Formats: sequence, structure tokens, C-alpha cells
Amino acid sequence: MGILVRLFRLPIFRAFSQFGGLQGVIVMVFYQIGHFIFFKLHIPVIRQLCWAIYRLIELFFIRLIFDCEIPAQCHIGKGLHLPHGPKGIVINPYAKIGKNVTIFHYVTLGQNKQPKTAPIIEQDVIIGAGAKLLGNITIARAAKIGANAVVLQNIPSGATAVGIPAQIKSNKIRT
Repeated sequence: MGILVRLFRLPIFRAFSQFGGLQGVIVMVFYQIGHFIFFKLHIPVIRQLCWAIYRLIELFFIRLIFDCEIPAQCHIGKGLHLPHGPKGIVINPYAKIGKNVTIFHYVTLGQNKQPKTAPIIEQDVIIGAGAKLLGNITIARAAKIGANAVVLQNIPSGATAVGIPAQIKSNKIRT
């Protein structure tokens, strides 16, 4: 029993549980590669070649097989938690996600009517399954978004938002 306990404490097994299994690990590793190519690779010819290969793989494997869109252009902080894997998650390229955010399946972070705008998610936020966060909004620290909520306005720190359109039901900060 002691060997199994030590085996499951290895970092690779923590990544499996953090990202919801093998699909989540593959998607997030691929996101990191694309993010590196888009923001840090500055050799023009190599960058264009790598970007073309990345986009092909993203289209055929990540979008079609894993059914999610997590573009390399968005900014995702450390500690992202996908308890049920990346199934159905759609993130706008302009979205910013803070540290220790939990996103359940079938969540959309997208733009509303204004081009090149997307939600800003601060740290320690929990977003329930099927939630839609649309437009140039900010979800403040430690907020919770209920399942299937449609959020069109800013959510203050520690608040819980539920419903269509989302309304703030409580404003308690967890300690």
C-alpha cells in the first residue's frame, strides 16, 4: 500500500486530477506550447512554421476530438482546475484567467457585442457547469458563478451569481 501512495503523490498524477484526466493534461500542455510560440518565439520563419503546425493540430485534435477551445492567445494563471476535464470549454483569445480558478465543463468565456473584449477572471473564482460569461466584465476575487448562469455584468469580490441573467445572491468572502 505504501508504494501506491508514494506513486500517486508524483507530480504527474497531481496534474491528472487537476485537469480532469488525460484529455485535460493534453489540452493544457498543448495550450502552453501554443502560448510559448505566440508570445515568446521571436524568430519569424520558425514562429510562422510552428504556428501553422500548432493551428492544424489544434483544429483536428483539440477542437474536434477533445471538444474545447482554449486558444494560445488567452492568459491563464497557475493553478487552473478543470475537475471534469476540458469538455465543452470555450475561451475567447482575449480572456484573462487568474490563479487558482476552477472551471467546470461547458463553460463559455466570450465577447458580447464589442470586438476584442472578453471577461477578466481574477484569482480563486469558481465557475459552475454551463455558465456563460460574456463581454467586457470582471469577475472579482473569490466569486462564485452558478451552473448555467449567464453573466453580463461585473461580479464583486466574494459574491455568488446565479440565474439568467445572473443576479448576485450573496456577497460573503470565504476565510
